[in-house]
Amino acid sequence: MKKFVRQTSADSAGNGLKLNLRANAARVARTFEPGFYQLRIDAARLVVARTGNVSIALDIIEMDSGVLADTRPLWIAGPNATVGRLAAENQALVAQLLELAGQNIDGEIQLADVVPKLVGLTFDARLALATDSRTGRTYNAVAAIIMDDAA
Repeated sequence: MKKFVRQTSADSAGNGLKLNLRANAARVARTFEPGFYQLRIDAARLVVARTGNVSIALDIIEMDSGVLADTRPLWIAGPNATVGRLAAENQALVAQLLELAGQNIDGEIQLADVVPKLVGLTFDARLALATDSRTGRTYNAVAAIIMDDAA
């Protein structure tokens, strides 16, 4: 029979724990004031929830400061995607990003194949402030992508 032994603070595994707090703090997302910024996508992934909702999560870096912007995943599809305009607006935003990344968006595309190709994309955009209705937290939303019409 195995005997249960409760860990005490003296023999805790955390005694040898070392952290680089400054480096870890630099990875915390920050909220930027509304305005125009040059941004870079550091990571991009497709997120599929058990509920059937599909979102695209983007880690967006503000280029001047090198700080991660506090954003929320872009909900693009799901059971209630046709109610309201949010999913359609987010799809349009993703289409603009994919176009800037040189991806063909004509016809039906396999998102799992093209979303990772957004990594490294640098673009100019207007950030706005939005509030999460469930938590009340404020975050940044990409309100508009500045497209270069001269290209």
